[in-house]
Amino acid sequence: MAKKKIEEKTEVKEAEKHEEITEEEALIEKPAEGLAVELGEVKELEEEIVEEIKKKGGFEKEAWKPRTSLGIKVKNGEIASIDYALDTRIKILEPEIVDALLPNITTDLLMVGQSKGKFGGGQKRIFKQTQKKTQEGNKPKFATFAVVGNEDGYVGIGYGKSKETVPAREKAIRHAKLNIIKVRRGCGNWRCGCGEPHTIPFKVSGKCGSVEITLMPAPKGTGLIVEKECQRILKLAGVKDVWSRTEGQTRSKLNVLYACFEALQKLMQSKINQKNVEILSIVEGSLKTKV
Repeated sequence: MAKKKIEEKTEVKEAEKHEEITEEEALIEKPAEGLAVELGEVKELEEEIVEEIKKKGGFEKEAWKPRTSLGIKVKNGEIASIDYALDTRIKILEPEIVDALLPNITTDLLMVGQSKGKFGGGQKRIFKQTQKKTQEGNKPKFATFAVVGNEDGYVGIGYGKSKETVPAREKAIRHAKLNIIKVRRGCGNWRCGCGEPHTIPFKVSGKCGSVEITLMPAPKGTGLIVEKECQRILKLAGVKDVWSRTEGQTRSKLNVLYACFEALQKLMQSKINQKNVEILSIVEGSLKTKV
């Protein structure tokens, strides 16, 4: 009896081993199919993660609830270009309008602040820290300067200040989107006749406080010969070549940036002589009489 039981156990073990061997042989014969399934699952997971990141960082038009008449028209598809709002001088009161009309817009934070260091030798930082002394102690605040643009003729700047860094950054980006403008570009230098919009069409100047900055058209290949932070503003505006001259207390960084932005705003302004106005009125009157 004992011998029979031992033989039965050995037979069962051998059968189990045989089954295991056949399973391994099957996997060895078809290894590519199993790998393909695993790789496909990994790719699907990666794509899902990327889509989630895009949704979190991107703008969702369906979830947006506009509160102004301009925002309602943009969401309904009645307005498809931001030029309508800028040309008619309708004030943009919702940053989502810019996100909807300029989907390829990028943001950048300028080096406005400075870290603590001996004799003012600290490194440049994005956040500018100030503090107020009270009986309870020092109350710090953080300020930052943001720039938004699509590198194709549209740019905006914004300044945000808060008790914490994240709200200050969000406020600055929101204000930059609300202050977006259209920049006129061209080939205004007599040394270059390419006709491409790589520089500004004529000489302009802007002033803020004691700082006055003058931007001049430059030939193709010159680059941005201007202060470093102003270079980032002009780059997001789509200007590739420019000369400049600055005067005044240029160590005050904010005044330099505001003066540069004012100069870009003046590119869209044009002067009309009184004689031309009179001629236009005469022509319009003659046309009306003919009709």
